[in-house]
Amino acid sequence: MNFRSVKKSKNSSFIDFTPIVDTVFNLVIFFAVSLNFIGTPAIKLKLPQASMKESVRERREIRVFITKGIEKDGYTYGVFQVGDRVVSDEELNKIINEKARSSPDTVVIIQADERVSQGEVVKVMDIAKNAGIDKIAIATRPKEK
Repeated sequence: MNFRSVKKSKNSSFIDFTPIVDTVFNLVIFFAVSLNFIGTPAIKLKLPQASMKESVRERREIRVFITKGIEKDGYTYGVFQVGDRVVSDEELNKIINEKARSSPDTVVIIQADERVSQGEVVKVMDIAKNAGIDKIAIATRPKEK
């Protein structure tokens, strides 16, 4: 057998890709982890319980938060909030209509406190349906064992 030895010349160059791969991998992990924390404002809600375990995140979504407002004649009125802004019924109607016109496949996600009357949730659902939005979801929390 005839083995030839490989001689390195003075002009040969070698690029080590290991640090580049490590850096790219760390960036991928950083962005994958940080994307899970986007879009959850600090609103204290006690969501109703349900047995569904999996949650799906949509790209084109409007999250409407309904917190407990005033009680009058046995009815608990809700306070509507979109993002960090408290809105009235008319403003909510305007926001949902604008979003529905710009992207018809928008999903309205309702996050209502369990102490809020059902009528307030139905009001948001009605606004979304009148705007032409067919996808409506109600957020819940997992059942406690």
